Amino acid sequence: MFLAQRFADAGAVEATMAVAAVAVVIGHMYPLFHRFKGGKGVSTALGVLTALNLYLAGGAVATWVIIASFFRISSLAALVTAVFAPFFCFLVYGAHAFTAAVAVAAVLLIFRHKTNIQNLLAGKEGRFGGSSTGSS
Repeated sequence: MFLAQRFADAGAVEATMAVAAVAVVIGHMYPLFHRFKGGKGVSTALGVLTALNLYLAGGAVATWVIIASFFRISSLAALVTAVFAPFFCFLVYGAHAFTAAVAVAAVLLIFRHKTNIQNLLAGKEGRFGGSSTGSS
């Protein structure tokens, strides 16, 4: 993101950064050296949001923490955050290249989590933290 901003043409800095943002997320979701499998799209997307705007990243982190705290399901928190990130970006930038890039990244993340979505709908997605039935 820094290099995209640094070396972009003066009139196309934001558009270049937006394209770089999507490219970075795709590159980490489908890494060449791992035969296009695996990858860390969610964490990379957070890095991209941080590079675009600290408040945007803060909103995403807050969303993830709130959902994870209530439901104790990391994939659900990531999916909800992916849905809200373009909205947050729209609040900060309006109809902008960054908003489009964040929306594309969000769609890619949601698509990549299709197995997690199926598990969530079936009630089979794993939780983190202790048992939900504890003694008090």
